[in-house]
Amino acid sequence: MPATDAAKRAAPIFLICSERSGSNLLSSIVGQHPDVYSHPPYHLGRDLIMRLPEVVAGGVSSPAWTVLKDNAVARVAKYRGDDEAARLRTWLDDQPGLSPRDIARFVYQQMPTEAHGKHVFVKENNAHRMLAFLVDCFPDARFIFQVRDPRDYLLSAMVRRGHWMGNKFGSVRNALNVWRDDQLGGLAAYGLLGRERVFLQRYEDLVGRFDETMSALCAFLGLEFDQRMRQFHEAEHAQKLAVKGGPRENLARPLMTDNFRKYRNGLSKSRIRMVEAYLGDLMDRFGYPREFTGRARPGIVSVLRPQLSEPLERLVNRDLGAQYESGNESLQQRLDASVTPLCPPLWE
Repeated sequence: MPATDAAKRAAPIFLICSERSGSNLLSSIVGQHPDVYSHPPYHLGRDLIMRLPEVVAGGVSSPAWTVLKDNAVARVAKYRGDDEAARLRTWLDDQPGLSPRDIARFVYQQMPTEAHGKHVFVKENNAHRMLAFLVDCFPDARFIFQVRDPRDYLLSAMVRRGHWMGNKFGSVRNALNVWRDDQLGGLAAYGLLGRERVFLQRYEDLVGRFDETMSALCAFLGLEFDQRMRQFHEAEHAQKLAVKGGPRENLARPLMTDNFRKYRNGLSKSRIRMVEAYLGDLMDRFGYPREFTGRARPGIVSVLRPQLSEPLERLVNRDLGAQYESGNESLQQRLDASVTPLCPPLWE
C-alpha cells in the first residue's frame, strides 16, 4: 500500500483553541506519542486553505495564488527545512485547479513523510472557522477543544507586548472579543459533533492534573498513554520552537504545574472585574469561579472601560486598521494588492 494511502487511513486530530491558550504545549506533548505526528505552528490552515476564497476568481494562474504559494512554502521552509518546502512547491505548481480537499489532505497528511501512517495533530488557532470544511474533508477526524482562564489569557496577551498598555491583540476589547469568539466556536463544535468527536479540556487541568487529563485524552483518541509525552521538553522539535524570549520558550522546560492563576498578581482588580463582566457567563460554564462580579449585573465602569480606553490602546499598539486582523496581516496586504474581484463593478 502506498505511503499516502496509509496516511489517509489515520484519523487526523484538530485542536480548537485561542491564541495564548497553551496550544503549543499540548501540541508538543501529543506530538511525542509514537503514533502521532504533530505539525509545527506554520498555520497553513489559516494562511493557505482559509485564504482560498481570495483566488477563486483568478484560479491557479492568478497573482494571488502565487502570493499564497510563496508564503506557504516559506513557512514550511522555516519550520521543516528546504526539502519539505520543495515537495510542497512542486505539488502546488502541478495542480491544474483549486481543490481545497486535495490541498488539505496533502498539506496535513501527505507532505511530511514522518506523518505517513500516523495520526496528524494540527494546531490551528482559527480551526472553529474551518469546522464544516474539516468535517467534510476528514469524516473520521477528532477534535480537542482546549480552553484557558480568560484572565490569564489577557495577562499573557499584555505581557507579549511588554510596554504600557501593550496588548498582542491591539486592545483589551479586541482580546476579550477574540477569546469569546473562539470559545463560542469550540462550544458549537462540542454541541454539534458531540463528545464522541470533541474532547473538552482546560489548560489548567493539563498542567495541574497531567496524568488524569492525558490519560483521558489518550483514551478518547484510542491511544495508549506513552511516557515520552511526559518528556516533551527534551524532544528536538520542542527545542527548536523554544526560542528564548519568544512565546514558546517554555517548551524547552519541564511541565510547569503551577502555571495558572498568574492574573492574581499580574492584573489589577479593575481589569479582573472587567474580564469577568465581559466573559463571566462563559467562565461559569467552564468552571472558572469569578472573584468579583459573581452573577450579579456588572457595574457600568467595568462594562464601558474597554470601549473608552480602546482608542488610546490602539494608538499605543500601532493597531489603527478599521478591521482587526487576527491572522497574518502582511499576507493579507499582499493579497489585497493582487486579488481578482469576485464580481464585476456594479452598474451605475
